[in-house]
Amino acid sequence: MTNPLVSICVPTRNRASSLAASLQNIREQTYAPLHILISDNASEDGTEALCRELASQDSRIRYVRHPTDIGLHRNHNFCLDEAEGEFVCICHDHDVRDTRIVSRYVAFLGQHPDVGVVCSDWVLIDDTGSTIGIRDHAVPPVTAGLDYITRTMRSGRSSVAIPGAMIRRSALGSARFIDDAPIGFGDFPVWFRLAERAAIGHIRERLWSWRQNQESHSARTIEGIAGDYQYNLERYCSEHLERWPDHTAIVATWKTSIRRFLFWALAYEVALHFRRPLPRDAAAPRTLFEIMDYRLSPEQFAHALAQMKRLRTAPSEYAAFGAMQLLIGLGLMWPLTWMTRHQSTLRRVMKLR
Repeated sequence: MTNPLVSICVPTRNRASSLAASLQNIREQTYAPLHILISDNASEDGTEALCRELASQDSRIRYVRHPTDIGLHRNHNFCLDEAEGEFVCICHDHDVRDTRIVSRYVAFLGQHPDVGVVCSDWVLIDDTGSTIGIRDHAVPPVTAGLDYITRTMRSGRSSVAIPGAMIRRSALGSARFIDDAPIGFGDFPVWFRLAERAAIGHIRERLWSWRQNQESHSARTIEGIAGDYQYNLERYCSEHLERWPDHTAIVATWKTSIRRFLFWALAYEVALHFRRPLPRDAAAPRTLFEIMDYRLSPEQFAHALAQMKRLRTAPSEYAAFGAMQLLIGLGLMWPLTWMTRHQSTLRRVMKLR
């Protein structure tokens, strides 16, 4: 059987230094045939010269330069619209992939024709390439679409991440990033739209690495990104009901899950404010917010508490908010510090998984 064409799309802007290594990694993929699309969002560094040189050397590369900044989401949508292959990967310009990842994904999608997107576990790395965290997802190889949406709404975590996934174009259909939506969690509605009609696949191996630094779009505080999360997911819920009006009950459950997750995520943020330094353990299941090791400003701290107050609905949330305020007022920080060291256990107990 002839291998299907795979489009690897690389949206980029002003990252020539990391883009070169990322493109080399893509060009070394063991799979063929590949179509490599570079969508340059009006870069002002050496990106254009680098890409034109590589395109002259490798006929698989198509380089497109946008004369003005079209925005992150529009750049991703351009990639999805211009992809030529039956399967599509959007690879970010500063990450690293196992050279077998495309082959593994194509084989998986061939074995599971009901799956619309597949992703694997991944590793978090710093600018030196050192491991600073892991993201292993204890999920089945194939999850029914609505089950995936419900699980993601409940846990706030997706087993699919845009820079490490392969999409079946026929399952994606017209689903796209929302141009004017906040950046944080902007890919979640795309996966949810796809999951309305297809299953979600997962490979329990770490086949790619996500580079994290202070320039990353994900390098933000919880209190700063909570608004993005609520907007993007609640907007999706409203649009889902327009397409599936008989899903009133399940959408109501999703909306409750959104507020519940955000309340406890912000409680964790408040607790993190009082954390104590611990030896770094790259193998520990640390959150990105632990890895960044930041402290909230007084304004950010007050905003986190204000958001918790607004989001609380269940009696347990009212009780937890009151207890946190009391502990902070009394200067008793050790229970909050304990919370940050046992967040994985607390997530299990509270069924935020």
